[in-house]
Amino acid sequence: MEHLDKKIVSLLHTVTSGNAENNPSLTEEEALSHAHEKEPFGQTLQTFMQLEGESLVFAQRYLVDERISITMPKSFRDMPIDEQLLKYPSHHRPDFILTNEAGTINLTFKHTESPLQTEELEDFTDEMALVVKQTQKLTEWFGHEVLEVGENRIGYCEFMTPVWNARMYNLSFFTVLEGRALMCAFNCTEEEMVTWKPVARSMLLTLKIEPERKESNPYDIN
Repeated sequence: MEHLDKKIVSLLHTVTSGNAENNPSLTEEEALSHAHEKEPFGQTLQTFMQLEGESLVFAQRYLVDERISITMPKSFRDMPIDEQLLKYPSHHRPDFILTNEAGTINLTFKHTESPLQTEELEDFTDEMALVVKQTQKLTEWFGHEVLEVGENRIGYCEFMTPVWNARMYNLSFFTVLEGRALMCAFNCTEEEMVTWKPVARSMLLTLKIEPERKESNPYDIN
């Protein structure tokens, strides 16, 4: 796994396993049983959406010194440092952690120092999937692949992990930013997954590498 240095492995473990129970993992056969269930990946996000009884406005936001953009709910807030320390205790925590008001839905980003080229993304995604299967206590594996999204290629791994007495839905996705790996992740509780899984996939499809710096934007959170 030449692409995956210790910091990336630690980061992946941090953003997917917080407060994990010591539950037995699925067998490899069980974990892979969902990998080949194909369905349309994501849909077009609407500006206004009604989710779980809440009216949400979705807008493009710029991160990482405006080098990337992604469409997400405008109500998502920066997670305060005290919450970060509880939910992501590792010092390899993401650079940007956005969350809903209740703190149950999270979207994270980190521009790593690990070199990565676009032509290596498929191998990188396979390596990430292998690390997840080897290090996480999976309860369900949805699959992994590399998507062609406009001019970008985005790899992802999608799976469930146990947390306390429940399960957590995880969508980890990654791409190349300026010759280095950009690591992103979405997670929510199992109860919220029915609503948010298609939304998370749709948000992934809006991730863009910005060709040049944008003018000051009120939703910039770098």
